[in-house]
Amino acid sequence: MTDQNKPGSDDPPVAEDAAARELAPGDKGPSIVPPDSFTGRVSTLHEIALQIDAARSNDEILRVLRNEIRWILQHRVCFACLLNTFHSEYTVIALSPQGESGLKDGTRHPAGAGVSGTVIMNQSPLCLDPAEFAGEPAGAQEGAAEQLPEEFLKSAGMRSLLVVPLRTGDETIGTLGFASEAEGAFGEHEIVLAQLLATQVAIALLHNAVFEDAQRRIAQIELVNELAEDLTSTLELDQLLSAAAETIRKTCSFFDVSIFLVDRPRQEAYLVAHSGTHADFLPAGYRQKFSEGIVGWSITHDERVMSGDVKEDSRYSANFYTETRSEMSIPIRVEHEIVGVLNVEDERRHAFDETDAIVLETLCDQLGSAIKNAQLYDRLKRTNAKLTEFDRMKSDFLGIVSHDFRSPLASIVLAASALLKRPDAVDGRRLREYLTVIVDQANRLIRLAEDTLSMTKMEAGQLNYFFNMVNIERLIKDTISMVTVSGRHTVTYELDPRVGFVRGDPTKLRQVLQNLLSNAVKYSPAGGKVTIRAAHHSSEQLVVAVTDEGIGIPADQIGKLFQKFSRVDTPQSKEIKGSGLGLWICREIVKAHGGQIWVESQVGKGSTFAFTVKKAHPDTTLE
Repeated sequence: MTDQNKPGSDDPPVAEDAAARELAPGDKGPSIVPPDSFTGRVSTLHEIALQIDAARSNDEILRVLRNEIRWILQHRVCFACLLNTFHSEYTVIALSPQGESGLKDGTRHPAGAGVSGTVIMNQSPLCLDPAEFAGEPAGAQEGAAEQLPEEFLKSAGMRSLLVVPLRTGDETIGTLGFASEAEGAFGEHEIVLAQLLATQVAIALLHNAVFEDAQRRIAQIELVNELAEDLTSTLELDQLLSAAAETIRKTCSFFDVSIFLVDRPRQEAYLVAHSGTHADFLPAGYRQKFSEGIVGWSITHDERVMSGDVKEDSRYSANFYTETRSEMSIPIRVEHEIVGVLNVEDERRHAFDETDAIVLETLCDQLGSAIKNAQLYDRLKRTNAKLTEFDRMKSDFLGIVSHDFRSPLASIVLAASALLKRPDAVDGRRLREYLTVIVDQANRLIRLAEDTLSMTKMEAGQLNYFFNMVNIERLIKDTISMVTVSGRHTVTYELDPRVGFVRGDPTKLRQVLQNLLSNAVKYSPAGGKVTIRAAHHSSEQLVVAVTDEGIGIPADQIGKLFQKFSRVDTPQSKEIKGSGLGLWICREIVKAHGGQIWVESQVGKGSTFAFTVKKAHPDTTLE
């Protein structure tokens, strides 16, 4: 709107009022001269109101005020104070031309602070000299660290201040203020004009707020639908949650969004997804105790937490953003059990409302279903991998068993055939060699058959145990006599004097010890010493250990040793035959005896396999 188009511009010039004349000599910017008559200014107000009504955003409304308000009221400084959603504080917005007023834009103060706070509470205009206002200084107001508008105006030499409520119906959303260097600059006409303008501005701001809120809710509903589709399109948990955090933050314009999952055994929540203003919000793998922070409180109490001002909330954890002023944590549940938390933060106080909470709770329900599906998918993948590995090991086992059956049978057949072809030509020494081969290979077949039969019975739960009192030294000696030991190996045993008898099935315990001793000899290809030790372990148990000086076992393969069909996979062990059942059978037998079995090993230096078994005494009555 140009000066030529203002009402009264074609009328004969009229002298400016006294206040305008007083401002002229010391003007620091453009002249602020209202139309010549009250009627003209009302007409101008009507035209400005039409522009305000046509504005489609708060920024457009404020831009109209900055450009046009000077035609209605004579002033040096103009400003608005707008309440937040919860009416807990207001934000100061400078409306004078940029760089002219000097009033700091964007400062926040409690809703009841200063002149604007008084006008908001009383819902009526206030006209006074800033120096005469008797309110508390900003420093005394809780949360009002910044200078109040009237304090600045006083220091800037303003002598008149008019503040009117931005009000429509019964709702007050803030204030509109004017300041002048002239004393008594605002009279009855100025108060009426300011109130009429404030009403138009309040109506427009409320309409825009409703429209923007509707748009926001539509965006949130679209977010729910979008995430619902995304969450069903992927089963990779990390990817799913990262995408959800990013989408929620961008759609809802939150300062920060993070998703935690729950680790019940450790009583901790760990960060799995994050989207925020600062990429380094929290380190990857960050963990937080249930006893700490708003996130921990939400998990512990199984409740949603909506904190409007974290600086006044004792549950808030200080290792989060210093910029954070509002925080909301919502539990993510799977079948009524909390599995995680959606945590959103904002730099504004009271940034979240009940509708935000409802939308995010709906999203948490979807996240819970998605997490459940992803976890089921992950379990299915792991199970499938195990089945695939089991099938591979089973195939390897069948190949090994077939070979192990054929090899001793072939040796038996060859030795027996040689005896049949020339029985009269075989001397005593050669006969003994042939018979030794037949017996050794037959024993090898028996052990293989026993292992296979034991596995079948164990899987079917049909392996029977007959517990008795067993002399541990006799058990060790019998085992050594049954294992073929080459001349390159030395087998010895050591007994603790406190060790005498154990409670167990002698046949099964001999099978365990025989497997361990056979392995010690087999995996010590260069020979060396093999030692069996029986020692005191506790008042109730003794420990039996078999130590060799063989090839050893890599640390990354120790974990799979006692699994069915599993064998050590190293270049040195590839040529050593075995079914992969022996150690699994040992574990099952030891477990049935109430003991434990383990291994300690160093590559190239040998291994020690040890197991515990319950002690018994000669006078003990066994079932």
